[in-house]
Amino acid sequence: MKNLYLRSMLAAACAVTLAACGGSGGNLYLSGQVANLAKDGLILLNNGESLPVPAGQASFVFTKLIKTDDRYDITIAQQPKGAVCIITNGSGKATSYSASTAVVSCQTNTYALSGKITGLTAGGLRLVMAPNGISPLAGADFYKFDSVADGATYGISILTQPTGLTCRFQGSKSADASDTVGTMGSAATTAATLDCTPQ
Repeated sequence: MKNLYLRSMLAAACAVTLAACGGSGGNLYLSGQVANLAKDGLILLNNGESLPVPAGQASFVFTKLIKTDDRYDITIAQQPKGAVCIITNGSGKATSYSASTAVVSCQTNTYALSGKITGLTAGGLRLVMAPNGISPLAGADFYKFDSVADGATYGISILTQPTGLTCRFQGSKSADASDTVGTMGSAATTAATLDCTPQ
């Protein structure tokens, strides 16, 4: 009798667990992973429910529960500002174990960052920004860094001065005016002018 009572309690506990986890027709949270979301504004959509996903979030969960064997189709209702996201495994049928195979992968837009140069009559100038560097040739009247992320804070520095010249960034706050900082826009952006004069 005691064993029968224990078996009954165990069966009841298992039933409750299965229901909570989505087994035996129970409900499931529809969720997924998010990669490289650096910008706000992303909105996901499934079965009429809109879900905003803030920048930096690594996962998402819809609030509406779905049942085992329900079909889902996650789409992007709105792209984040300054970035593009795509969804893989966003549609399918929920199982009693999982409804979380979707992955949202995002990439921030990039643009060119350039500025004017005056008086560059010699070679040897080297400009650096993070891991990237460029060497404008004698006579160049502009410099340009490609692929700077939308909204990123940037800093351009003079690594080496051209032969016989001293170059300075207009508006620089450093003592020798050898660097300039700013924030990248949502399109090709103009940085500070670099003026070069004889030493």
